[in-house]
Amino acid sequence: MNSELDQACALLRKTLTAKAPPGMHADLAAKAEFARLHEELLELRRFIMNIASGDLATSTSIKGYTAGILKTLQANLKHMTWQTQMIASGDFSQRLDFMGDFSKAFNAMTARLEASLQTIRKKEEKLNRINAGLRRQVERRKRAQAALTKSEAHYRNLTETMKDVVWILDTETLHFSYVSPSVERLRGFTPEEIMTQPLDAALTPSEAVRLKRTIEDNREKFLSGTLDSDTYLTSEIEQVHKDGSSVWTEAITRYVKNDKTGVVEVHGVTRDISERRTLRLELERQATTDSLTGIANRRHFLTTGQKEIDRCKRHGCTLSLLMLDIDHFKAVNDTFGHATGDRAIQAVAQTCCKEMRSTDLGARIGGEEFALLLVETDLNKACSVAERLLAQVEAIELFTENGRSVRFTTSIGVAECRPQTETLSDLMVRADQALYKAKNMGRNRFECFE
Repeated sequence: MNSELDQACALLRKTLTAKAPPGMHADLAAKAEFARLHEELLELRRFIMNIASGDLATSTSIKGYTAGILKTLQANLKHMTWQTQMIASGDFSQRLDFMGDFSKAFNAMTARLEASLQTIRKKEEKLNRINAGLRRQVERRKRAQAALTKSEAHYRNLTETMKDVVWILDTETLHFSYVSPSVERLRGFTPEEIMTQPLDAALTPSEAVRLKRTIEDNREKFLSGTLDSDTYLTSEIEQVHKDGSSVWTEAITRYVKNDKTGVVEVHGVTRDISERRTLRLELERQATTDSLTGIANRRHFLTTGQKEIDRCKRHGCTLSLLMLDIDHFKAVNDTFGHATGDRAIQAVAQTCCKEMRSTDLGARIGGEEFALLLVETDLNKACSVAERLLAQVEAIELFTENGRSVRFTTSIGVAECRPQTETLSDLMVRADQALYKAKNMGRNRFECFE
């Protein structure tokens, strides 16, 4: 009897502590209550391992105090995940108040992120003021150019003390004949090093190809008289720092014929715009992206979608549109709360992204409505995509903070583009009509506009 009890204790202990739980001896397996206890321990072990590996959607049928504590932890982690997503989307009002010391660290991090964002906004305002000042500075340089060319000494004194880089490029040899000392602050090279290097050394490979073509085109225009020396050109250029990193610069240039040599030169002023460009790109991203889901917003979809239809007109390719709408979404919000509704919208967006190729365009165009523009896709293939989406959305299961299961479905309208005769607006109307038909036919289905 003691031996059997020892075996049972050893088995339970290894089930709790071993990396891989051992099998059960036949004598022990024959004891129903013990076998049931062992199975419940294995179930709790699996549940804990799933949570530890990040699977917050896992579930267990075990009841009782210990299982309840674990489910509470699971719910807390889910809520914390949602709060993290809200913070990532810009909602810094989120605070944790139910996880002790971790709550303090989390809330402190959120406060620091909010402070950092405010700092970035202040820097953006400062950069805008600087940019306005730079524009005024350029205008002043235009007026001063004639006077500066009369005195090389005065010209050198000015360029060697300013932060911007002033340079002269020979368009025939593509070597710099002059570079101001400030280039060392910008790119890490001395002026002497720069002037021994070809133009390619200052640029990334792709930028070198583009810029050399631009210089050649502008040189031809200058020689033909269609571009004069009073015309200032502005461009953004990706340059190479001595440490191998990239530096984004803005170059203001004009083309001039050297009176002594007869060579066409490019006279330029370059400044570092890396920080300004990063902020601008982030603003552009925010303007085209839905903050809740991270996919394109309606504005970006309408602009880009019409361009894609125009491309199909030129090349005669196929294109289809899927319009999706979450079924009974108001009931989801009313029953489980808007936070769960937001998670449902995010889950559908993620599901759509998994089905899309890099050439496709997906967007959230309304509250719970999505659009997928599938390029090089006829109606039959689009219907196959719709069928997969229906199944994948139906398989989604969310859980509320108190562990309630949330499931939902979607209805889809499908229409193939007639690129020669219709616009994106026309295509959306037809896909919408198919969507309404799917709703009227019982939902959780797709319908095609033939």
